[in-house]
Amino acid sequence: MSVVSIRGIDVKTYRKVKAIAALRGIRVADAVNEALKLWLSVKPPLMAELEEIEEEAKVNRRAYEAMKDHLFSKYKGLYVTFSKGRFLGAYKTLEEAAEAVENAGGKHGLIELVGEEEVEKVNLGWSLIELE
Repeated sequence: MSVVSIRGIDVKTYRKVKAIAALRGIRVADAVNEALKLWLSVKPPLMAELEEIEEEAKVNRRAYEAMKDHLFSKYKGLYVTFSKGRFLGAYKTLEEAAEAVENAGGKHGLIELVGEEEVEKVNLGWSLIELE
């Protein structure tokens, strides 16, 4: 189980939830999980869009992994980009790479700085772009 901290919770609402959870014999975490699942269930168009983004992210990662050896031999020190499962190109700056991904029109883009070692992933925006 992980710990999640949420700022901005209305104290009066939290107290009511805590009281009702106690009356039901459940933890506040269980009540919050139940509420979040219910909230997600009434937003199906957004859930479908999220699933499309996640699927395109998988396709982009697979395309990158398939080309990784070639990329490391040819584009070391450059930003390589992928969108819709296709290699878009290699760019000197992050700004150029981001522009290429944005212009590709995909739901997700992958930007990778090709170098000697793996670098931490960074989410930009709402998961449209990944930078490693």
